[in-house]
Amino acid sequence: MERKRDVYIRNVKKFLKLYFKNKSGIAGLMIIAFFLSMGLLAPYLTPYDPLYTYGLADFKAKPEWLDLSGTLPRNMYPVADPGFTGQDALKNWLIISPSSATVAWNGNEGYLGSAETGLGSGPGSILVAAANHLDTQSNETVTLECVFKYPYSPPGRFSLSIAYKSVVKGDAEYAVSLSLGSNESGDYKLWETGTRTDSLNWSTPSPPIDSNDAALKLKLFHSILVDFGQTVFPKPGTYHIIVRIWVSESKDSEVRVFLDDIRLRIWGEVFGLLGTDIYGRDIFTQLTYGTRLSFLIGVLSAVVATFFGLIVGLVSGYMGGLVDEVLMRINDILLTIPALPLLMVIVAVIGPSVYTTVILIGFLGWMSIARLIRSQVITLKEKTFVEAARASGGSAFYIMVKHLIPSVMTMAYSQLALTVPSAIIQEAALSFLGLGDPYVQTWGRMLHDVEYFNAIYQWWWAIPPGVCIALLSLAFVLVGHALDEVFNPKLRKR
Repeated sequence: MERKRDVYIRNVKKFLKLYFKNKSGIAGLMIIAFFLSMGLLAPYLTPYDPLYTYGLADFKAKPEWLDLSGTLPRNMYPVADPGFTGQDALKNWLIISPSSATVAWNGNEGYLGSAETGLGSGPGSILVAAANHLDTQSNETVTLECVFKYPYSPPGRFSLSIAYKSVVKGDAEYAVSLSLGSNESGDYKLWETGTRTDSLNWSTPSPPIDSNDAALKLKLFHSILVDFGQTVFPKPGTYHIIVRIWVSESKDSEVRVFLDDIRLRIWGEVFGLLGTDIYGRDIFTQLTYGTRLSFLIGVLSAVVATFFGLIVGLVSGYMGGLVDEVLMRINDILLTIPALPLLMVIVAVIGPSVYTTVILIGFLGWMSIARLIRSQVITLKEKTFVEAARASGGSAFYIMVKHLIPSVMTMAYSQLALTVPSAIIQEAALSFLGLGDPYVQTWGRMLHDVEYFNAIYQWWWAIPPGVCIALLSLAFVLVGHALDEVFNPKLRKR
């Protein structure tokens, strides 16, 4: 047992010594190690989900490194503590109110969110209260103003949100409005409740305040063609978010208004290493997570193809006769059928999934491997050690398992490496044509999105997945040829 282990260790050392003399083989391993690391470390390289983290920046945002001048808008959230989670939140606001009104932080009330807006900030809000003790009707206005600096060129998109709740007692009216602009009065009144007399649970503007909203453009400018970002943020400077609460009360009436989640977002036109796609998802995240699936599908499909090719080639080459004739005619028929159109038809019928793709690509990629294994087995079965095993009563199964498989495994290893590029490209082609699994991210799906959304001119989106497919395929080709040279002494002598 010890001697066998020593022989095994010696053979491994010899293999490694021969392999690492091959420069192209080393280059291939380095490229594979790079992509394997990128796939495994994807959750640590990026905090986002490749498919479901939307709206990270404006749609089709450019990579940050393309903006050499630094003038294109970045993501900005000018309101510090928009959820009023602490008592210091009011320090960021200028408050103008009559002496009879109360403006204070409230730690009990807070917007919890809804199905439409998602989660709110929870407990913590601003309470605006007024109590009229006069016999006459009283009209009062409380103003909250947040001032911020905007340093970039006009943004393509911005959005503004607010949540409010009212408690009305007696004969009273109130109204809440939200304005935004470059002067202290607020150039543009983006939203208002109108005059109300009823108590209201937490509510938000509907539809949400967004510069892409056509109805809002029509209301403010009577045209949907207006560049809203250019109009509201025409140049770098000082801007104001203004909330006004108007209250009309008679004696013994009271209005309490709670404000929460006053949030302005200016959407960045540059983001991350590779920008964003049409849904504002991070392209770098898609690339790193796509590495996992493209790598996995390519390797597993190659394993399936090599397994089928090994079995068919072994049985066909050793058994000969009718068995060989039948198996090789099936092989020839499958070789004449274009693999990609057949894959498209089968996937369209049974539905796309990762497992389906792996099995189908593997099953349709074994034919050339089977022919190579068969030719090797035909040569080996005439060797003395096979004749001796047959003469000593060894069955066909025993001879194939104990003698022939170990002898052809070196060829199988090199064919496995050489089959991976074809599997990766076929998966990418299926996904590019819209027949990939819609619930996973691959490089082929990235190329499909580029074509589907006519983003071919966003080269930072279109080129990286294609380059990754080419590099990983090249790496396995280099490794395959290096293995072929190591296992075949005749090639090493050339």
